[in-house]
Order: sequence, then C-alpha cells, then structure tokens
Amino acid sequence: MAIPPVRPVAERKVAAHFLEAGAVSMADAIPFVPITLSRQRAFERLKGVDVVKTNGKGGWYLDEAVWSERRSNRRTRVVFAMLAVAAAGAFAALR
Repeated sequence: MAIPPVRPVAERKVAAHFLEAGAVSMADAIPFVPITLSRQRAFERLKGVDVVKTNGKGGWYLDEAVWSERRSNRRTRVVFAMLAVAAAGAFAALR
C-alpha cells in the first residue's frame, strides 16, 4: 500500500487555503492558524521560500507566481527521478 507524500500534500492544502480565501496579494492578506503540525511545517517551509508572504500586520498571502514555479520545479525533479529509475532498471535488465 502506497503512502502519499506528506510534505507536498500539506503544502498544497496550505496554498489552497490562501487561494480559496482570495489571499493572493498584500491587500488581500489574511491571518493563518494551521490546524495540524504538518500544515504548520508546510507553512514555515512556504514562508522560507517566499511562497507565502506577510503584509507586516499579521496577515499572509500566497505569491501565485512563486507557487507555480515551485510546483513546476517539483514536477521536473520527479520526472528526472523516474527517468533515472527507469534507466537503472533497463540497465540492470540488460546485464
């Protein structure tokens, strides 16, 4: 049974919270209180890479451009990892 990747799932849920609330600019910033430890960690990670930014008054908002770039980079890394595993499997099968 496969276990879903906790980090990306938690990050998507945090991002979805801001997107659903329409908090995508400094003017639309909202307070955020994570409901689980995994979402707290995801929120901290997203703050650290400037996906989630503050308005300086206790409100937070999602920078959509940075979020899209982060997701694109993650997909690229996954594709390359899958290709590496496939190449290693093909190499092992040919030996």
